[in-house]
Amino acid sequence: MHKIAFSGVPGSGKTSTLAEVKKLLSLKYRVEDVPDLKPNAPFDFDQKTGFVSQFYFITSQINEENLHAQDGPDFLLCDGALPDHWLEWCECLRQPDAPGRPAGGDALLAALARFWMPTYDVVFRLRADAAALKKRTPRAGMREYPLERGREDDERFARLAREERIPSFDVWNHQTVDECAQDVMTRLAEMKLI
Repeated sequence: MHKIAFSGVPGSGKTSTLAEVKKLLSLKYRVEDVPDLKPNAPFDFDQKTGFVSQFYFITSQINEENLHAQDGPDFLLCDGALPDHWLEWCECLRQPDAPGRPAGGDALLAALARFWMPTYDVVFRLRADAAALKKRTPRAGMREYPLERGREDDERFARLAREERIPSFDVWNHQTVDECAQDVMTRLAEMKLI
């Protein structure tokens, strides 16, 4: 099984791109997808975050990926993934008033993330410019993403991918969904995953 993560901020096009890639892969392979956890979560992913919420998101992501992998699909596509939750936790650590950080909690989340990150064959980081995000985010029902965090998140993501040796590629979502999906398919072919 090849596990592919679609990462990015709210409104970047993860869900739309994943759906199109799933259609294309399903023509030849057995494909399962792990839906975005945020809509049905008991926490606001895009609001103030703390240990309890990030523990929920990280452990739930791992559990959902395990459940969807049980039938042994050829591809498991993850709408949002552990790298997204890890970036939220890194942001939380920067906040002096972050709620509820139990002793050992930082080490626990780091251990879970380090254990799980290598399970991804590739991470596609969906990107969009600030103007596009400003338009899309309210339609998606999410609070506007703090754009000043964009550069820091990009640096953290690049460092994470490098440290964990996860192949990752940026997919700029300023084109059509079909074109974004074709970019993903091209990368998968180059990696000899298809």
